Amino acid sequence: MLSSGYLPSNRAVLFANLGQALNTGERFPELFETSSDISPACYRASLRALATRIRERPEQPLLEHIKQSSVFLPWEIRYIQFGLATLKIAEVFARLCDYYVLIGKDTNRLMIYSVCLWVVMSGVLGLFLFQLLQHIVSGPGAVLLSILGFLSMLVGLWLAMPQMLRIWIEPDSKFWLLAARLPLIRSMMVARSVYQYLLNLGLCIQGGFDFDRSLKVTAKSEAIPWLRHRYQTVAVDVAAGTQISKAFMDSGILSETRIYAGQLNSNQAIAIWEPGIIDVVRESYALQLKRVVYWLPLTLVLPMFLLGLLMLYIGHAGA
Repeated sequence: MLSSGYLPSNRAVLFANLGQALNTGERFPELFETSSDISPACYRASLRALATRIRERPEQPLLEHIKQSSVFLPWEIRYIQFGLATLKIAEVFARLCDYYVLIGKDTNRLMIYSVCLWVVMSGVLGLFLFQLLQHIVSGPGAVLLSILGFLSMLVGLWLAMPQMLRIWIEPDSKFWLLAARLPLIRSMMVARSVYQYLLNLGLCIQGGFDFDRSLKVTAKSEAIPWLRHRYQTVAVDVAAGTQISKAFMDSGILSETRIYAGQLNSNQAIAIWEPGIIDVVRESYALQLKRVVYWLPLTLVLPMFLLGLLMLYIGHAGA
């Protein structure tokens, strides 16, 4: 899939169209065909192919068709599976749309920061190569090789952009799982998870599930393995008679994140069962995401600085 297929703005439109089509009475597989006409061009062929495949193989479960398509990401499929199980698929499409709207502006800001820093770093690399090669090859040759080095960095960025976008928007990507070792990022990841967990738990209860079953079904919808395990532990403890408040405290989920929203701060006790807590956690996630977007591109500054020092050293040694 091209970079456009992973842009949060495009994926938000995709899920908004799918949810709107369901709400207007469309059913599978016509739902995919109807949505393909008004969705971004990067999804149209895949949505039509998915609709065709469902018609050609009606005996195959719908979820298997969805898994085999190139439209949806694995973590999205986990949510879609949750929606099909709870008969709340339209609401799940709305939740996915909400997620991409929530991260959209910050993703655009991150892309601008990262591209600018990458261009600067490519320029530094070009100067470094020129400084290094001017003592080895002729002047024009050193200039040509420096320009090639600069252009290769830009081409590398263009080729890597789709994968970079994908690992950014997937909550369970290897990048996020590794980055979770950093307290700032781990707190943000848990805030996102708690926000979506509470939304899904509400859908289960609205769908008529009893509380114990709602906890079990909602736990399975979480994409990150170690968080999913904690939610499953909560479900088991509640089924065994533990109060929901104590089960969540014992799980350590809330201690993994900081709540920054309105008049609340990280020193106040936050009860996950209080009215209005969903909005509080959503705002907290948005604030923490902005902090991550601010600091993450700065990780490119360190190698750029070290490369600049090395270039100066080599230039001084050559002189």
